[in-house]
Amino acid sequence: MLDVPTATVARGSIAQRISAPGSLDALRESHIGAEVPLFQIDPDPYVLAFRQAKAGRDLARAERRQMQSDSARAQALLRKDVISRQEVDRIRTRVEVAKAHERQAEEAVDLAKLNLRRTLSQAPFSGTVSKRLADEGTTALAQPQTVVVVLQETEELEGRATIPEAHLQAVHMGDRAIIHVQGLADPIETRITSVGDAVDAATRTYLVKMRVPNPDHRLKAGVFAQVEILARPRENVLLVPREAIRSEDGETRVLTLEAGRAVAVPVRLGVQSPDAAEVNSGLEAGQIVIVGDEAQIIAPGMRVRAREDGEGAS
Repeated sequence: MLDVPTATVARGSIAQRISAPGSLDALRESHIGAEVPLFQIDPDPYVLAFRQAKAGRDLARAERRQMQSDSARAQALLRKDVISRQEVDRIRTRVEVAKAHERQAEEAVDLAKLNLRRTLSQAPFSGTVSKRLADEGTTALAQPQTVVVVLQETEELEGRATIPEAHLQAVHMGDRAIIHVQGLADPIETRITSVGDAVDAATRTYLVKMRVPNPDHRLKAGVFAQVEILARPRENVLLVPREAIRSEDGETRVLTLEAGRAVAVPVRLGVQSPDAAEVNSGLEAGQIVIVGDEAQIIAPGMRVRAREDGEGAS
């Protein structure tokens, strides 16, 4: 009879570490182009257009004032029967036309002012130019828009990791995450801020995101990262030591000690840590399982007994 190390199936808590590949990406990225045919730095044509529009507006105002003055005189002459009612009506119509021309000129000034302002493309947020797609002297079109620079927000990055579908219920917003970046002495600690709602049909993974402060810009957007997620502990679950688990013929089993013999019992596992595994079915609290090297090499049905010194017992 072979002496074997054993452990007792018992209830407890287990915390899972989920490791997945990921990357650090810019929190926001903007492709910046021109809203008028020149990206900048030559606003002269638009300055000239603005001045011309203002001159046209001033002319329209003067014409409107003149027509209003003519209308007032015509009213006075009408009262003296010097001119006809028809002539007065014609002058009133010209006043309305002059007012319409003035409104049109005001709109032309507003449009010219807007185009002049658009000759300077301003960044929508503070960031770093990651790409320059046009050189000095290049004509930048408005329609279709020519993208001149790509701006990335890098004061804070966004960590992204793809998690296997098997861990779909394990990861939650607020879970701790540790990010390892090659060349960085210390890992980065953060928390999960977003858990994807959909599983990618091709990779059977889902996306999780986390914020990564980067005030000194030591981290670069696009770098590879290894992400470890410290999922919330599961409480009062049935546990066995990891060293008790054996996989063969596509089935996961443990060897229990029953009536002096090793008995193979199929089990369905849940969350696993480096030391223990959650048992969802197959075992009950209080059962004795074989652990250590013997758990992997003993054939089911062999006569065995627990070591009297308690080695490997729990």
